[in-house]
Amino acid sequence: MERQSMRSRSGFSSAESILRSGAENILRLSRESPAEIPVARDGEVHRKGQAALDLVNQVADTITMTEGRVETLLVRALDQLRAMEERNRALEQQLKAAETRAREAEKWLVRLHIEIEDKFTSWKGGRPESGGAAAA
Repeated sequence: MERQSMRSRSGFSSAESILRSGAENILRLSRESPAEIPVARDGEVHRKGQAALDLVNQVADTITMTEGRVETLLVRALDQLRAMEERNRALEQQLKAAETRAREAEKWLVRLHIEIEDKFTSWKGGRPESGGAAAA
């Protein structure tokens, strides 16, 4: 059921029915046993040959339509791929900038830590031991 709806949406159902009817005409030719093959009547061979050519032309038209659809889808996919590659490049640049900022922030944090530690140790070292007596 789903396959039929997909075929009707893609427009292949009418082309397929034409191809099948043409194929049946050609297959009928090959099914006849040599005893059953009548002597070629005037125009009959021409008609069957034309039916075979028509079938080949219909197949070629179907292939051409399919190529057009595939080409359209391919162009769309390539456009999407280019857009994703551009977006990827932009994200990579943002990542590099964020990594640079993170390294700079880390350097500042280390520097701040060292300075706080130095100030704390110098403050603690310069403070009198009898801090409790001074507070009283």
